[in-house]
Amino acid sequence: MEELLKKGNYVPINHNFMTEGVEVLQQLSDVQAKFEKNDTDTFINELRDSLVGYKLGYELVNIEKHGFDCKKSVNVEEYLEAKQASFHSTGWQATFNDTTYEKADAFKTTKLFLALAVWKNAADLLFICYGQNPKIGDFLTEKIDWFKKGNTVRSTQSISLSTLVFEYGFKIIAVSKTKAQLLELLRNKNRSFLKLNNSSVISWEEFRDNDYKI
Repeated sequence: MEELLKKGNYVPINHNFMTEGVEVLQQLSDVQAKFEKNDTDTFINELRDSLVGYKLGYELVNIEKHGFDCKKSVNVEEYLEAKQASFHSTGWQATFNDTTYEKADAFKTTKLFLALAVWKNAADLLFICYGQNPKIGDFLTEKIDWFKKGNTVRSTQSISLSTLVFEYGFKIIAVSKTKAQLLELLRNKNRSFLKLNNSSVISWEEFRDNDYKI
């Protein structure tokens, strides 16, 4: 326990940060009250899923806990699983919690797409890694099997951004930066992106004008 108590970096409470932060949270609370989105975590998740879904051409967002995050439209049976990551993380990855065989099987079909959205700050969406590959379903199935055999405590799997691009053929859609700026950012972030093909990165306008096809 002594080692645990020594962990952490404790600094004086910044009163300016606290005051300005509460002001922002009050604005958030007003929006929550207006749209009756009382749970803060759920509110933020739904907001981000909505933004990502909108950018990718999905018209419907799921407001329940179970099911996928977005649906193309009322009449089109195409779904989106949206994962979120922070630009400031050491690695960008799509994390799947408590994955089931049913969800793994869905990724083996042509009805389900995956998006990994990377955010610089709370509302600054930098880019979205987007695509579809049945091998994702195979990967998740293998990891579930591994969990069922008692090799891990929880059925949680992660797929890195580089794996999505280089192994699964996903595209990276620039949202708040130009393609050139995003390529530089990616290559500075991780040496593996030095081999990134320029055609793997497209602007949101190019994606939109191509009828939302990947």
